[in-house]
Amino acid sequence: MRRARSACRGAPIGLAAWMVVAPAAHAVGGFDANRYLAPPLAVDGLSLQRPTSLAGGTWGAAVAISHADDALEGRLDDGGSSHIVEEQLWLYAFLALGLFDRLTLHATLPVPIRQVGEAREAEGVTARLHSFAAGDLRLGARLALTSPPRDDSPLGLAVDGALLVPTGSREAFASDGKVRVQVTAIAEAVSSFLYFGGTVGVLTRPELRLAGTTTGTMLQIAATAGLRAGEDAVRLGLEGNAQIPFAHAGASYELLAALRLSLFRRIHASIGAGPGLGAGWQTPDFRAVARIGWAHEAMR
Repeated sequence: MRRARSACRGAPIGLAAWMVVAPAAHAVGGFDANRYLAPPLAVDGLSLQRPTSLAGGTWGAAVAISHADDALEGRLDDGGSSHIVEEQLWLYAFLALGLFDRLTLHATLPVPIRQVGEAREAEGVTARLHSFAAGDLRLGARLALTSPPRDDSPLGLAVDGALLVPTGSREAFASDGKVRVQVTAIAEAVSSFLYFGGTVGVLTRPELRLAGTTTGTMLQIAATAGLRAGEDAVRLGLEGNAQIPFAHAGASYELLAALRLSLFRRIHASIGAGPGLGAGWQTPDFRAVARIGWAHEAMR
């Protein structure tokens, strides 16, 4: 009888514990489904950084929006595919502060404002693709190793490092749930009417497996070339970028046609669009990007 009464008294506690633990056991989070890491300065390209920095004691700010079609595809057990994220619309807010003329601190907050897809419980995924959710905050610093590229000194070099802090929601496919590190080497050369640029870097990511896809640390490569006019007030060119995983297949490539206009040497507006290339599971069919920002006229 004592055992029976003890069991009866313990039943509500056990039931309450099961109600808390059981849903958590079945709720499997996703990962950061957005491959687009927006460059943090208003005068950067749309998909790669430039070897520039803000003058000491000055600041810059910008906002950008990125739209991608068919942004994340999963592999099903029967050999088919699932469009986990079919449509993706993200907003970015940027803030930067110049120190010592060649060093710039920067912060980027990404926010998914619309994500539509087929994330289902059958795939072991709990996702709220239609809701607003913060992404992972990126905190970084850029060091210009040379003066900015110009006609009399055509080559510019810089390095950029950033931490991606897991402030986002895995359940909304807006975070990997762990700190990530991004390190990038930056170069650019200019002539009277042309510009050429490139970046090479590494982005660390935890290895996560979900819906037939795998994330992990990757090599990031980007290149750009185009025309410049009006003392660099206008730039029109192409930008290509690749993300190549080290430990598994699934490289992802994108190409953007991009236009940037600088007004009064302080207001900078950029727009671009282009296709995704290759069969990588995180390659969108198409992406469009727009950005507008302010940067002090003494850009270095």
